[in-house]
Amino acid sequence: MFVCVARLTLQIPESGSLKAKRQVLRRVTDRVKARFNVAVAEVDDQDLWQKASIALAVVGNESRHVDEQMEKIIHFVEEMYVAPLISRQKEMMAFGDQLYSHEVAALPPSSRGAGAEDEEDGGETEAEPQGLSPDELIASLNRGERSMAEAEGLGDWERRHDGREGASKPAPPAGAPRTLDEARARARSLRNPRDWEKK
Repeated sequence: MFVCVARLTLQIPESGSLKAKRQVLRRVTDRVKARFNVAVAEVDDQDLWQKASIALAVVGNESRHVDEQMEKIIHFVEEMYVAPLISRQKEMMAFGDQLYSHEVAALPPSSRGAGAEDEEDGGETEAEPQGLSPDELIASLNRGERSMAEAEGLGDWERRHDGREGASKPAPPAGAPRTLDEARARARSLRNPRDWEKK
């Protein structure tokens, strides 16, 4: 992921007040936001009438694309002829190419290395980042022992309540620790009913 940040200093010679300066800046920022997918904000010189500093930020996957996009935006601001551009600064920052750390989830047995069988006797193993492509790493994050419905307490409803409709478990005493499923069931019973649940 790449982030390109630019700082543009604009001169506003016809401005006689901060209100007039804000009108010009609003015109510039609104046009830039309408044309490009970019974040724009006034960052400095907020008390000066005839000078404004604005910052722009663009995020993307390729550094070349982000740089080209920022150059287009700066050229657009220059060609607007609303406020002359005095100076410009641009900086590109690269962030790591890993979306998540490799310790989030263990790999399934099919994608582990040859030495993984020896480590299974000792307990769970951590995923090794050397043999993983980014796609395999992301796919391994979603593999768990329970499905999403079971994690939310919906998938094993029949098993928990022995198939009885409307059956509820007795609540544990107030000071007793609860399991995760009991806490979720208690939270569901305390919340306001949704529109589709009302009769």
